[in-house]
Amino acid sequence: MEKICIFSLERHEGPYEKWPLRTRLFVNGEPINATVPGYTLLHQFRTDYGYLLVTDCDCPFEETTNFVLIDSNSMRTLSCRQFFVPYRSFNLDSLEWLDNKTAKVTFYKDDHWLLTLRSNGIPFISPRIKVERIQSPTEAANA
Repeated sequence: MEKICIFSLERHEGPYEKWPLRTRLFVNGEPINATVPGYTLLHQFRTDYGYLLVTDCDCPFEETTNFVLIDSNSMRTLSCRQFFVPYRSFNLDSLEWLDNKTAKVTFYKDDHWLLTLRSNGIPFISPRIKVERIQSPTEAANA
């Protein structure tokens, strides 16, 4: 897993309510034919499975975090997982890599998830980005 900084996102002007749902992606300052959900690029990694980008909406009313896997050759989106539920916060607190394909992701209020990258996938059935919730220490003590 290698942390990188080659990607950037298009900046939007005007009222937030009029911004598009997806943002154009840039590589080394040059636009490419790809868009991602979100307006802020939080993290970017080069992995054995492609580039993993972590974005959010940078808005207190839309606490959504997105994980996007991009093919390192074609720069097309391989998989995208969005953490969003109305009236719940998915504001990213931390991302810790456990090995070369698995990360522990923590959201607001001790909400833990395992994010696993797969070499192959079937959209909607077995996506390339697998996520599963893990019990927090607080929940385990109350069980």
